Formats: sequence, structure tokens, C-alpha cells
Amino acid sequence: MPDEPRLSTVRPVGKAVRITVSMVVLALVTATTFWGADDFFPFAPFKMYSFSKELDGWAGSTRVEAVNEEGERFRLTEAGTGFRRAEVEGQKSRFIEDPSLLEHIAEAYENTNPDKPEIVTVEIIERRYRLEDGYQTGEVIEVVEATWTREGADA
Repeated sequence: MPDEPRLSTVRPVGKAVRITVSMVVLALVTATTFWGADDFFPFAPFKMYSFSKELDGWAGSTRVEAVNEEGERFRLTEAGTGFRRAEVEGQKSRFIEDPSLLEHIAEAYENTNPDKPEIVTVEIIERRYRLEDGYQTGEVIEVVEATWTREGADA
């Protein structure tokens, strides 16, 4: 008669470690669900996924645009500045309250693109889409939410 396969057994110390780790993770997830922020991910939910929007109303899409000293208008992206769109959206209220902070985005662009013309204006623009029952109605408006213009530049 062949030997019966031996089932793996977990020693008491191993079991205690596994239970302790599981309890710590569970406590972190529970606590950060109520008091956490996006920085605590994966132990806290991302705010953007933790609530729902109304099906009727306005949905916005934020972008950052610049005007250089040659008068050219263009979009400022993560590749050109190092600032992610989500970072700008997350700090949008600060930029609206103090538009001079937009100078940092201009400086980041100029540091990344030293061969390009200097930026004289940076704007945060939100394109808002009207929704009814969760679908776009076709009504779109654009709102300039914050503007910074380099001192001494023609605006």
C-alpha cells in the first residue's frame, strides 16, 4: 500500500504570524477608509472612485494651457512639465485661490524645454459638459478658472 500523501501543516507560530498580518491589514483598510487619503492607497480608496456623481448636471474636464512670448497657445502636459493632470485637478482650489502658484508650472516647462520660447501666461481651463440622465446633451462651456501672467508681460 503506497504511502498516503502528507498534508502540509502550519505550525502555531506560522499561524499566529498569518493571523496578525491579516488583522493589521484589515485594521489599516478599515481605518483609512474613514480617515485616509489617496496617499494611503492601497489601504484607502481613491476618492475619484469612492463616490458617485449626479446623472443630471455638469461634468468637467480640466486642462492647463500656456501662451509663450511669441503668442502661441498650447496645452501643458505631464511630458512637458512633470505635473500630472490629476495633481493639477487635486490642487485646483489652491491655484484658483492663489494664481501666482501657476508660475511653478511655467518654470517646470521652461526647465524641461530650455530651447523653447518663455511662457508669459498659464491658465487652468475647465470644459464643462451638460449631462441629462448621464448622457451628454451637446451643451459645452469653457471656464478659465485661474490665470497667471508673467510680471511685465503683455497680457
